[in-house]
Amino acid sequence: MSTAGRRYDEQDPVTAGAKRLALIGGGGFSKEIAEVAQMRGYTVEATYSSQPTAQVGTYRGYLDELLTDRAAYDGVALAVGGVSRAAIQARAEIIAWLDRHALPCPPLVSPHAIVSQGVTLGVGAFVAHGVIVNVDAQLGRFCVVNTAAIIGHDAAIGDNTTISPAAFIGGRCAIGTDGLVGPLAKVLQGIKVGDRSMIGMGCTVLRTVPDDAVVWPRPDNYGASSVS
Repeated sequence: MSTAGRRYDEQDPVTAGAKRLALIGGGGFSKEIAEVAQMRGYTVEATYSSQPTAQVGTYRGYLDELLTDRAAYDGVALAVGGVSRAAIQARAEIIAWLDRHALPCPPLVSPHAIVSQGVTLGVGAFVAHGVIVNVDAQLGRFCVVNTAAIIGHDAAIGDNTTISPAAFIGGRCAIGTDGLVGPLAKVLQGIKVGDRSMIGMGCTVLRTVPDDAVVWPRPDNYGASSVS
């Protein structure tokens, strides 16, 4: 798990200057990213997507075109939603491309989120409206903490992991890289969830989850969970 980042209360070197932003990903999630970016003073000028669509700005092609246009922007935001294993893998491949080409990817935090003292943010992290991130939590590179999710004190969210709307991550939890915690799921205090694991909607996780696991609620015992 890599969660190295800057403290939330430190000035962002990208947002300290000019604020032209390009998006990678043209689906509905890009509208959420763009709204928060605009609240933070960015101008979202263009979308680069594998499909010829743009919910925000002008569609200008995909990664090769973004590389050609890179001088036109001060930052890039990854706006591909992590809603499935395939989508998270697609995000991972784009992140690797961004790293290879050293494109700047500022973290974006909604002004309607509550982010406590000592929280650290990785490059490209996204924190949506209504989120609460408690003291000394760590948010990894390109992780997504979506609407109204709660992250407990000293919790660590791995790189490229999505915490879905209204999910709860207890204090001192460790959520691995390239994972997904579904809407309304709960991971209780101190639990470790391995890399690439998927926690289904509404699960309550009561014990350690290994790498590459899939956890679903048990219909015969509401509130418990199963691991497969």
